[in-house]
Amino acid sequence: MQKSIIINSKEISLLKPITYADYESKTILTDSAWEYVELWLKRQKDVKSQEALFFWQQAKHFFHASECLPQNSKPLTSYYCCMNAAKALLCINGINVTNISHGITQSRYTQSTSNSLDKAEVIFLGSGVLNELSRYLGEDVDKKTYNIKDLLYNIPCIHRTYSITYSGTPELFIPISNIRFVREDTTSKGWIEFSIDSRYANGNALKNLPQGYKRTHEDDKKCYYVRKENGRFTWDIHADKAERFASLSAYHKKVRKDLYYIYGNSKLWYIKKDLPNNSHILKRNSLTLIFAVMHWMSELVRYNPQKFEKYMESKQNWLLHEFIEKALYQFIDEISCEITHQEIMSTGYRK
Repeated sequence: MQKSIIINSKEISLLKPITYADYESKTILTDSAWEYVELWLKRQKDVKSQEALFFWQQAKHFFHASECLPQNSKPLTSYYCCMNAAKALLCINGINVTNISHGITQSRYTQSTSNSLDKAEVIFLGSGVLNELSRYLGEDVDKKTYNIKDLLYNIPCIHRTYSITYSGTPELFIPISNIRFVREDTTSKGWIEFSIDSRYANGNALKNLPQGYKRTHEDDKKCYYVRKENGRFTWDIHADKAERFASLSAYHKKVRKDLYYIYGNSKLWYIKKDLPNNSHILKRNSLTLIFAVMHWMSELVRYNPQKFEKYMESKQNWLLHEFIEKALYQFIDEISCEITHQEIMSTGYRK
């Protein structure tokens, strides 16, 4: 018999943190993640937290400056907000960021004359902030070149805009709901399962789920249920509590790499398709993708504003506009949860 896993009289679900999810902590409701994380860092009382606090406060100042700037200036302060917030995350995890480079580069002088985003490129370097952030998230850390169009394609919070801008492009993200963790009584083995509305669950979508995910059944509301078949975890209600939570968090880290959310007053979760013949799919988190695109845009507005204006007059201008307006909020929300390992949600009033 299968049962939902219950903690503190509540059926548990997927949480925002990627590397470690604190299921013993209650959801944090706050009008400002900036202020909550700042106070959280002050409570830690250790050297690495105090160092992280400095970068977090700087990031906050850049964030508020960005909110006051027009779009042709906003990417510069937004990028430094992202970089310093990333440094805060690295500091709290004991990673030395003294004299560290950005970890990403591009040629300021040899950019293509084309206004097509697939001609614009950035290079992920083998060291620096972006490299350490990638390493922390368990991503590829080798030196590699990416084009901006592919980076934007893989960012969930602007994916709908991307699909409209580049009509005919296969959509990557399938909306999911009713996410829960389930255990089997006889074996104490647990897994994650969720539902996909029939509007999004056509044959190709279900066929291209990431490895290990399988459709199980359909209910009378035309929802298709999917669960992860392999790599289950142990949830023995008679076992030590700390052991159970460790097993759950380790499993959460594995499945969280396949599942993405879009920041807002409520969480919108998605599973990313695995299209075998699509070379534009990148196995990277929103944090590293947003960091990279924001760096590219900051370099444009700083060193080549004429080129930036040409992009903003091209067919991609709405896509770039939406990235500038939405990506920074997504980045800070994700990194706030990653620093504290807690679920941080907005009360609906944004500071």
